[in-house]
Amino acid sequence: GTCRADQTCSDAGTAVERMAQVIRNFTHSSMAGGEKEFVLPEQDLEDDVTYPDDPVRQLSASTFDEVVMDQTRDVLVKFYAPWCGHCKAMKTAYMQLCDRLALYPSVVIAELDATRHKVPKSAGDSVDGYPTLRLYPAERDNSTRHKMAPIAFTGRREVDEMEQFVVRHAVTLQILEELKTKVKLLEVEHQSAAADPARADDAARILVELEEMRKQVAGSELAVPGAGEEKKRTPVFGKRILMESLRKSEENRRKGIAASN
Repeated sequence: GTCRADQTCSDAGTAVERMAQVIRNFTHSSMAGGEKEFVLPEQDLEDDVTYPDDPVRQLSASTFDEVVMDQTRDVLVKFYAPWCGHCKAMKTAYMQLCDRLALYPSVVIAELDATRHKVPKSAGDSVDGYPTLRLYPAERDNSTRHKMAPIAFTGRREVDEMEQFVVRHAVTLQILEELKTKVKLLEVEHQSAAADPARADDAARILVELEEMRKQVAGSELAVPGAGEEKKRTPVFGKRILMESLRKSEENRRKGIAASN
């Protein structure tokens, strides 16, 4: 589902209570040694849940074109509203997507608060609902045909499906796969030339070309420990949510005392 751009937050009290219950469940699971991932429920809250190490690139109206219109990068943008429950529900999955694709410097996972910043004209069609996800592919030449025709994501907002979408449409990843295929073909050709003394010059020329392509492939993937792996993150809760959680815990404690008497 999506939230309309003209929609406003409602039922905030109930939302706080729901979040408080989620926090209690998450805390109890963690204290018991569980590995349960914290997942935001769909709700509207003024006090958001934040992650200090959120890896998603934050955009503003002034930085949008610099990042998104970079012809050498494939950029996935999530246009969101802070009050949108659907946006909150996909927050952890979007961070996980960023973790998985961190292996590729040419792929950027970003988001723009469309209620705080004016959506630039270069973003394409108007943003009428939240969240709206669009991929702005890189260019193979100096044209802007890809950037001016972003691809809308219409699937389920789950990390696997979003990753498949990006990998399928990202131009830089297509180029990387083409390079890897060329490297394999050149390796076979080099072995053949190296085995023939009469083709020594060919073998040397092919080796130079092969090494250059290998460098291009290596430069397209980060050789950093942990790159491409999902990180475990600890959420930071807003004051209202924490106060409601404490109030409910105290209420349950008093009920327990009364019942024992």
